[in-house]
Formats: sequence, C-alpha cells, structure tokens
Amino acid sequence: MTDNNNSQSKAILIVGAGIGGMQSALLLAEAGHKVYLLDSAPGIGGSMHLLDLTFPTNSCGLCLMLPGRAAYCPTIECDLHRNIEILPYAEVTGVEGEPGNFTVTVRNKPRYVRVDACNNCGLCADVCPVERPDRYEGDLAMGKAIYRPPTRAVPSAYVIDMDYCTRCGACVTACPSEAIDLEMEQSESQVNVGAIILSPGFEPFDARIKGEYGFGYYDNVLTSLQFERMVSYSGSSGASITRPSDGKPPRRIAFIQCVGSRDDSIGRGYCSSVCCMHTAKQVAVAKRLRPDLDVTVFFMDIRAYGKDFDEYFDGVESLDGVHYRRSMVSSVHQYQQTRDLQLSYVAGDGSLQEEDFDMLVLAVGFAPPVNAQQLGQSLGIELNQYGFGVTDTFTPTESTRPGVLVSGAFREPKDIPETVVEASAVAASAARFVGQVDNLPHPAPVEQTDDTEWPRVGVFLCHCRGEIGSVIDLEAVAAYARELRDVALVQTLDNGCLASGLEQIEQAVTEQELNRVVIAGCAARLYQTEFEDMMRQAGLNPGFLERVNLRGEVAWAHSNGHGTGKAKELVEMGVASVRLAQPRQTTSQEIGQRALVIGAGLAGMTAALSLAEMEHQVDLVERAAELGGELRDTRFTLEEKNPGAALRALIEQVEGHERVHIYKGAQVEALSGMAGQYQTTLALPDGKQETLEHGAIIIATGGHEVTPTEYLYGQDERVITQRELEQKLGDGVEMPAAVVMIQCVGSREPERPYCSRVCCSRAVANALKIKEQNPQANVFVLYREMRTYGFREDYYREARSQGVNFLRYELPDKPQVSADGDGLTIRLKEPITGEQVTLHADMLALSVGIEPNDNRQLADMLDLPLDKNGFFQEEYPKMRPLDFTKRGIFMCGLAHSPRFADESITQAQGAAMRAATLMAQQKLEAPITVAQVNTRLCSACGQCVEVCPYGARVLEPGAHYAEVIEVLCQGCGACVTACPNKASNLREIAVEQVYRMLDVV
Repeated sequence: MTDNNNSQSKAILIVGAGIGGMQSALLLAEAGHKVYLLDSAPGIGGSMHLLDLTFPTNSCGLCLMLPGRAAYCPTIECDLHRNIEILPYAEVTGVEGEPGNFTVTVRNKPRYVRVDACNNCGLCADVCPVERPDRYEGDLAMGKAIYRPPTRAVPSAYVIDMDYCTRCGACVTACPSEAIDLEMEQSESQVNVGAIILSPGFEPFDARIKGEYGFGYYDNVLTSLQFERMVSYSGSSGASITRPSDGKPPRRIAFIQCVGSRDDSIGRGYCSSVCCMHTAKQVAVAKRLRPDLDVTVFFMDIRAYGKDFDEYFDGVESLDGVHYRRSMVSSVHQYQQTRDLQLSYVAGDGSLQEEDFDMLVLAVGFAPPVNAQQLGQSLGIELNQYGFGVTDTFTPTESTRPGVLVSGAFREPKDIPETVVEASAVAASAARFVGQVDNLPHPAPVEQTDDTEWPRVGVFLCHCRGEIGSVIDLEAVAAYARELRDVALVQTLDNGCLASGLEQIEQAVTEQELNRVVIAGCAARLYQTEFEDMMRQAGLNPGFLERVNLRGEVAWAHSNGHGTGKAKELVEMGVASVRLAQPRQTTSQEIGQRALVIGAGLAGMTAALSLAEMEHQVDLVERAAELGGELRDTRFTLEEKNPGAALRALIEQVEGHERVHIYKGAQVEALSGMAGQYQTTLALPDGKQETLEHGAIIIATGGHEVTPTEYLYGQDERVITQRELEQKLGDGVEMPAAVVMIQCVGSREPERPYCSRVCCSRAVANALKIKEQNPQANVFVLYREMRTYGFREDYYREARSQGVNFLRYELPDKPQVSADGDGLTIRLKEPITGEQVTLHADMLALSVGIEPNDNRQLADMLDLPLDKNGFFQEEYPKMRPLDFTKRGIFMCGLAHSPRFADESITQAQGAAMRAATLMAQQKLEAPITVAQVNTRLCSACGQCVEVCPYGARVLEPGAHYAEVIEVLCQGCGACVTACPNKASNLREIAVEQVYRMLDVV
C-alpha cells in the first residue's frame, strides 16, 4: 500500500465499493486524485452484482456509468485504473489528524488465500468437503467453505469462511500455486488522505423480525433479494421460478410491500424509497419468464415518484394476471402437507379475507449497514435515530465532521440513479475540499514504426501461473506457431503480466528486432495499459500489439484438456491479424478550461460554484434579472425553516466568486462546436452580443409551478395553490378554521402523466404549519397516493398524529368543488366504502405539479433530446442520469425532472464533477477504435451521418465523401453497418484483418 505523505494530502479514501463508491472513485481518479477504495467484502461491486436487469430499460448498463465512453464493468475499470488502489476485505478502525490530513488506520481481514497467487482454478472448492449456504444467492443454494466472490467482483481470488472451515487441509494440498495459507492473520496499515467518503451502502432488513410472515420458518416465503437471484439468469436457478419446498413452478405468487419499512413499531418508521419500483420490475420479469403466472401485490401506497416511474408502473399493473391490492397482510400460515401459504388480510370493504398462494415474496426495506454505529464512532460523525449519516438540506454530502463526506444509501435509502448522482456529487465535494491536483500523468510519447517494413512477428505464450499451461499444451502451440508465416520468435512465459514478464517481452522485441507482437494469455481488457507502455518502451507503436485470450476462451472453456487445437487456431488468427496491423494514430484536441452554466436557479448556481471551487472559470447565464429561480418563492420546507437564508448565502457566494462570471437578463442566441470546444453567442440585455468559448456545458434551465385550470382556481379567491398557501403561512397570515387540500391537480393524468415528486411533502409541510398555528384547525388532505418517501415519512406520520385527516380518491372520481357565500363545498367518493363524503372548507389548496421551462429552442440549438413531457432526456436513466449522448453537455435540477432542493443540489454538484472530469483531461483524445472513411468508395449518401448517435460524422454541402470527427467517435460501428458501399470501417478492426482471421478457421 502506498501512502501520500504530504502535509496536505490530495488523496481520498472511499469506504464502500458498491455502485456509489465505484462511481466516486472513477470520477476522482480521472481527475487525477489518488483514491483508496475500501470495502468490507472480499471483492468490490456491492449489491449491484445481485441484479441482472434494471428498469426501465430491462438491461444492465453498468459500463455506461464510466466517466468516459462505455467499456468494461466498473469493477474491472477500478482495478485497472492507475490512480485507484483497492483495499478489499478491510475496515476502518480509527481516524486521526485534521481535515485535509487524516491518518486512517485500516484493518485487513484474513482471507486465507493469497490474492497474488490464486489463479481461480477452483480445485480448492472441488475438494472442500464442507458446504455452507451461499449468501450471494440468498441462501437458496449451497456453496463451499472456500468460495469465489461474485462473478464480477474484484479481486476474484477465493476466500475461506472460517465460520465453516474445519481446517482439514484438503484445499492446501489441491492448490497448484500454493496460494492458501490457513494461518493467515489480520494486519493493520495506515493511509494518509485529505478527505474521506463514506458510501458503505445498506443492509437488507432481516425479515425474521416480522415473524407474522413466516420467513425463515415457512419454506416458500422469500425476500425480494432472494427472488431477485431466482429470476436472474446469472443465479443458481438460471432464471427458473420454482418453489424451494418441492422445486415445482408456482402458479400464484404474492408480494407484500413495506416489510421493514414505514413500521414505527420496529424502529423502521422511514420509507425505503425503492421497494415499490423494485417489486414492479420483479413482477415484469416474472411475467416475462412465466406469462401464465398469477401475481398479487399487497401494498399501502405506490411510490412511483421518479422520472418515468408512473408510466413503467402502469405498464406492469396492466399486465394480464397482475393484481394490486391496497391492503396489508396481517398473518401468513403454511399448510403442512402442501407447503402452500394462506394469507389473511383486510379487504377494501373492511372484511377479513383469506387467500392461498404457492409462494410469497417479502419486499424488504433498507437498513443502515451492520457496522454503521462502529463506523460513525471511528470517524466521529453523527448518525440519525435510524443509524444513517446526518447531513443538511443545502450541504447534502457533508457529514457533521469536516472532511468526512457521505453519499448513497448510507445517507438515506435511495435507488440506483439517485445513488449514481450523489456519488458524483460527493466526488465534487471531495475534490473541492482537497484541492486540484497539480499535474495529471500523461502517457509517454509513442514511437512510430514504419508499417511498410516486412512483418517480424513475436509470439509470447503465457502460462498464467499455471492456469493456462495446466490445461493447454503450450509447447505444442509454440511449435505450431513457429511454422506460421512471418513469425520470427516464439517464447513461453510464466507470467507475462508481471514486471519480470514485461521485461522479457521488451528485451526480446529489442534484441530480435521484432515489429509485431502477439501475446497469448488473458483477456485483452486486462493489463492493457501495462502492455501498451511496454510496447512504447520497446519502440513499437501499440497498434502493432495483438492479444489472444487463451485463458477465457480455451482454458476456462475446455478444462478437459481438449483445447490445444483451438489454442493453435486462435494464435494463428492473432498472427494473421497483426501482420496487417497499422500503427495507431492518436488524434486529440485541446479542451477549453472554461464552463458554461445555463440557468441560475439553485441547481445552476450550485453547479457554477462547484466548478469555480474546483478552479475552473465559469460563465453563468440567467435570462431573468435576478438569480435564485423557483427557490426565491420558497418560505419553508419539511426540513428547513428558512431556506431563504441559505439561498441568499449561495447568491452572495456566487456573486462574490472571482471565477464566476454572471450574465443576468441574457439568453443563449447561438451555440456551436463540439465537446471541449463549444462557442456560445449570448444576447445581452443592452442589445449587444458576446461570444464565449467553453469546454463543457451544464444545462440548469429549471421549471415552474403549473397554473391549475380546475376546482374554481382563478374564479374564487379562496382557492389557491400550495405555493400560495406556503407564502401566506410564511408571512404569518392567520389561517381559517377549515382547510382542504387536493393532491395531483393536473398531474398523473393523460395531459401530464408524471408525478411531480414534491407535492405530497409540500402539502404535509403546510398542514403541519397550519396545525402549529392553530391546533384546532380542521385540515383534510385528499390524495391518490401519499409519496412521502425516505425520511419524509416521519413528517407524514407526525401530521396524522396531530389530527390532519387524509382521505383517498381515485382518478375516475375526482373531487367536485362548489362555492357559495358561506364557503367551499368539496364532495368526493370514498373508494373503500363507495360512499359520498362532503367537506366544508374556508380555503382550498391545490397541489399542482411542476413542468419544465420552455427548452425547445435550446434543445434544437444543441441537438439534444427532450422527453415527451418537455424535460431533457438523459443518455441512460440508471447509470448516466446527468449525461447526454452528445459529449461534454450535462444537465441538472428541474431541467431533468421535478425534485427537492437537496436532490437538485446533488445533481448540480454531480454535473459539475462530470464536467470537471472532462476538462481535467486537458486534451480530448480519440478512442483506440474509431471509424474511418475510404474516400474512393464513399458515395456521399449520408446514411452514416444519419445513424451516428454521437454526431461524429459530417457531410459538408458539396462534399464528395463523409468525414469523421475522431474525438467524438465512440467506435460503436453503426456507420460500418449502415454504409452500402463498405466505405466505412473501424480502425484496429479493419475488414481485411477480420477476413484473414476468418480464413484461418
């Protein structure tokens, strides 16, 4: 382990290497910071390994999380990144020092297997006589006492569970690389860092605590995480839905929501925020696997508050055989003979019902990690009553100790996109706290090789610690390779990826005057940087390197010893390809170090200030005469009594910062260019124009409250919006004795089908304020679903305890409002009893939604997509919620979707970090694989321009062939597929090379 010994360290420790920790690590590492990525598990990756698919795309998409273009899983990228040091199977035991100069003591737990020696052959597990429940599979399958972490985890070396190990020594004898050490002991080490990020994730609620549901006692009662593994193709069941009791496929499955959430009796009063949509996805997946399956979901409220969540949920609810019942199950009983389950619940009409099911899935909530209290004590930070990290609304990533930051589910239960956003935001906070890294490492200059020289190919066969050599006859492969055309040298290596192996290859290249190299060993994605650096040191262009994956494609696939013939063919294909290889031509362009932020509300100002504090010049453009946006009209929230003071402080910071250049009353007139080199023309309030240049753009154009057109609004002064009610309460206006509130006014309807997220909480805040002013006031809230997710559930419960009445209505039976001189009359149909309810009110407050400001002109100017509701459309909702497909442009705040202040802040900080990471590269380099145009074959038809998703293809008027902007090209190959003349190909995957490789087979 390496330490940073500077008095003011710029290194950062991240505790927790799940989706959030990896995102923070990759962003900070790309910005040049040394990152220590620590996790208590044997490998990094966290809970994301449990998920095959995520909604709404029903795909994985993990690779899209990366700061640059999508490549490999983030676990692999973290392992390969030169600025990231992974500390698996470790925990923090103490922190000393001051912010900016922490000394952190790390306890390294013994895994009893040396990571550097284990080759993952699996012989140890084969001979291990002890079975244990496989926790990764939710104890639905059995594993061995010595086991390998989940498939995508890093490191992937085996680990021994000493709670089950008998120390028989069978694994020690079987291990061919002597990697197992049963006497291994824990050790301690220290790292010096400037800041610490806590993202240890969550712990699933232990469903055994809710004994009435029978989990742990009844065979066919599963948790949602167990069911997730059951419906996953990577799970032990291979996506086969079967009952644990008898292995038969169930016909009827029930889901129970809010198990371990919204339950104050067990100290879990909060909403876990993700369970409703997680269940909806599981129902969709189950129905896809088993269309005949009958599914019933028991729930209290459906909290589909996220972007496009309602649309996704409506699609699931409409599936044949899917039933949602608004009821909580009181008890579950098992039939002893059949192991079927009887669920007892109160139906909508108040009657007690009993219903039989073949299987039951409990949607368990999120609890803080098991070591949360110990972690909080070690680092000296406060936790809330539930054990989550305490933060403030306007500093949502900062703990109560300076220099210690929190993010993800450790701050509050949240879903994947919010975790990715918050991880980006906390990376920005850490980067601002420790300061900018002075010098980013740049790769050594490439020495060009004349590609007209006759090929002299060197073939290097790697034993890979015996993992390949024990399965493949490498001497036979070597003899075969020596007979291939233009092969000048064949050599076998013990471990080509180690320093000694790299030195052997470099020496052979120099002494034998080789100009082409084939390395046959592990996958091309592994040690890519090391092998390319070796090529440069040997004076060869990395384009003359070919990798052949003997380990993954032969040794692992043909362990029966019949893979030698296949290995020969793969090596011959590699030689055929490298003979035609061309030197890699790197194209780059300078990245402007100035950023443009469009919109100066809460999100825009936060993004601008974050970038400025990361030492970037920022142009902040606001079309209004004043800064502040929608927050200027906010008097109080559930969490904040005086948000105006925080807004004024932010405005003062922004206006007083030397790197922030503010343009009030200005609009973007024209915008052109590409990532790293954008040109923007502003129309100033005095009628003049000004042209600016930027490396990155952040869109924070905001939104506004919808003006209602129903319920007598605008016709009777007693009918107001929740925002207007909030302003009256903030000004101390005395409230009448009877106030009725109607939720979802103009929202979640065909014209505006989305949930505006904040309305329920705003209604609760106003109701509590009315009760604070007059405890005797009658307050009724008419709602469709109460979506007070997260810790906002506590305020909802408090409102009920103070006498606020909540009555539900359904969309077909919307409330009817009439007025006379005595007051307002509101009539609605109570959905449970079907009876008509009449309420008399002195004031009616309408919870109207949020819609985006007019983004069409800006979207057309930048060629950016809008969704059907007018919000900007992100590239990928789960892993790239702040990015566009068009590189160098990011979004945040209400331009993305409705959200709370703290969520807008984290999006703004996250967008700032994405932009800063791009600009930190100084130069925008084309990827290894980019498209090329054969100008002789190109007919200028323009089809490649149409299909390119990155705007990397251009066809100028009058031009005879298309051109490629290489720094924008992502090597997807869409143009190659579309070209009717075969004029387009990908560099390093030339058609001729592919043909020669196919000729070998």
